Amino acid sequence: MLEIARILKPQGIKGEVKAELLTDVVSIFDVLSQCLVGNKIMHIQHISLRQGFLYIKFDEIKTRNDAELYRNQVLKVEKSLLEEMKDEDEFLVDDLIGSILYNDKGEMVGQIVEILNYGASDIFVVEKEGRTYDIPYVEEIFYVENGNLVVDSQRLDEVMV
Repeated sequence: MLEIARILKPQGIKGEVKAELLTDVVSIFDVLSQCLVGNKIMHIQHISLRQGFLYIKFDEIKTRNDAELYRNQVLKVEKSLLEEMKDEDEFLVDDLIGSILYNDKGEMVGQIVEILNYGASDIFVVEKEGRTYDIPYVEEIFYVENGNLVVDSQRLDEVMV
């Protein structure tokens, strides 16, 4: 199961909730009819994305008081559903952890051991020979080649300075 959103708070009096996104595969919400919230399967009545937040009405949540019980609960879906929705050149965070990052010369930059998100962009924590490096994910310098994530070596040097 993969985490796709986290409920922040109730929204209004009819049981709608406001949630933050935990995935970049936003298209998942166009087809999602149910998900796991905590350890309970919940059915989605409607969902909308406004100003970077999800607004979700579940069949099972009728009132603001009901919604309050789900504050900070995480929405999860089967990994296979996200796999189907992502583009060919996209990766899921779970798939990147433990993978090897190469540069465009075919040299190993290191192993991705963690991905942090501080809001502005993702930070890849890469380990090589016992040292760790924080590499900001800048879309223009990363690309996919033969199923591997590759970084432009010249541009990498620029962002690492």
